[in-house]
Amino acid sequence: MSQENVQIVRRVYDAVSRRDTATVLAAYDPEIEWDSTRLPEAHLMGHAFLRGHEELRTLFRDWYEAWESAEDKCEELIDAGEHVVSVVTRRGRGRASGTETATRRAGVWTIRDGKIVRAVWFTSREDALEAVGLRE
Repeated sequence: MSQENVQIVRRVYDAVSRRDTATVLAAYDPEIEWDSTRLPEAHLMGHAFLRGHEELRTLFRDWYEAWESAEDKCEELIDAGEHVVSVVTRRGRGRASGTETATRRAGVWTIRDGKIVRAVWFTSREDALEAVGLRE
């Protein structure tokens, strides 16, 4: 089952790169919990903790409005049973400022019955691995 979970997360990243919100949302449980409280930028946009598809739609809309260009490059997906750890570099250019940024983040995706029920974001791969009980 865990390789199936990795494939679910991979499909989400593929859909995000196409800005295919419908496919992304279809991968999430209707009561998805999205926890970005550990990321400093989440508080800037007011999207630190979200629940459900409607709140995610708002996050996606606000995100795409804020960035002239944005790309997530998924560097690694780690099978951790009911969890998948992703390591991503996000590059973007701000719509208003024109400033280019690159940040590396790690996510812990919890999957049950083929749906993502929780996503928790960390500033480092090590913190994400520790959250699922893995260490290097």
